[in-house]
Amino acid sequence: MKQILLAKRYAKALFDLAIEEKVIEKINVDMELVAVVMKENRELRRLMINPVISPGRKKSIIKSIFGTHIDKRSLAFLDILVRKGREMEIGEIAVQFNILFLDYKNIAIANLVTATAINDDLGKRIASLLSSHTSKEIKVEKTIEPEIIGGFKLNMDDYLYDASISKIIRKLHKEFDKNLFIKGF
Repeated sequence: MKQILLAKRYAKALFDLAIEEKVIEKINVDMELVAVVMKENRELRRLMINPVISPGRKKSIIKSIFGTHIDKRSLAFLDILVRKGREMEIGEIAVQFNILFLDYKNIAIANLVTATAINDDLGKRIASLLSSHTSKEIKVEKTIEPEIIGGFKLNMDDYLYDASISKIIRKLHKEFDKNLFIKGF
């Protein structure tokens, strides 16, 4: 929990700077890239948490990875994080920045999980329906999980609506596990 609060503070500082300098869109793209790279590159995460590697070496590695791909302000921000010993939180800070950006743009992300692929038209209809209830622009991220068998799961903000076949089967399984036998009949 402490790391998330810390990440939110750093993200908010960068967010305020990006608003002030009118580069919010560019910095958001940069932070999306940083979040993806930090999430998908296990070796980079291991390197960042390694106390044997000097901060100077970590800075040069970050510069070599991101130097030509991100804005100088984003690179300077990553440099500050390493200097302050916060390199382990870089990925989470980038994620928190993206959350602030989406809130600033009045956009919500809805994660739709289905057993099979759905067409774009259905995704747009779901986004439209959710948008009418939330007064936010909705972006639907589709995920395929065959283990839900059928139906769907919809996750948005802190809400999860589970209308999957696997959930129904689990509920039925619990019902059958109850011993309804009454002794004496």
